Amino acid sequence: MSQAEGSLERLVRKVEARAAAGEAVSIGTLRNVAGAQAAGPMLLLPALIVVSPLSILPGVPSLVGLNTVLVAGQLMLGRNRIWLPGWLARRSLAPKHVGKLLSFLYPVSRMADGVVRRRWLVLTGTWARRLGAGVCVLMGAIMPLLEFIPLSSTIAASVIAIFALALSARDGLLTLVWWGCLAVLVALGLWLAPQAIGLVFGVDVPDLVPPLEGTPLEILDPLLPGGDTSETP
Repeated sequence: MSQAEGSLERLVRKVEARAAAGEAVSIGTLRNVAGAQAAGPMLLLPALIVVSPLSILPGVPSLVGLNTVLVAGQLMLGRNRIWLPGWLARRSLAPKHVGKLLSFLYPVSRMADGVVRRRWLVLTGTWARRLGAGVCVLMGAIMPLLEFIPLSSTIAASVIAIFALALSARDGLLTLVWWGCLAVLVALGLWLAPQAIGLVFGVDVPDLVPPLEGTPLEILDPLLPGGDTSETP
């Protein structure tokens, strides 16, 4: 990551130092550690809480989702300084959970710092950031609903965290990977949604993505050179 924002592990160490000094680890703490102008870490650190085993704590995905909507929304609008309401900034983890969070964040931060770097800056420009922030707003908005579906809030938080990491590091390659993963998730969601609705409500819902008929070779055959074997009358 850039020196201006510091490495992810350095941010985690700052959180640990504040916790050791007796400060409650709150959303406001994460904002103070990241800096009011560092939208990437302000999205990343809370999202990693939901990626961690602490996602099972009631209300955590909802609070992180609200933080995501506010931070990503301001990023999308081009604000330089990120504002959070006081009541949200004061929401904190119980001291008994802080150690579990840090034990999760340290290996993740070391792995991330070893992979990401500043590159392909054309994919991290202003409009790319705003468009990605818009996706994060949508993800944050649905996280309170996903809290009742196992692992779904963790998947949404992972999407937010990867974008935030790419934003913080200005890593265009990671941004490209993020868009690819997002496309796969959307396609998977369109395929699974009718089945999930039918299972929950006991009704038949038409497939949003028409099923492909035939074997894989039959499906791909028309796309291959000289593969169209249809007979002409």
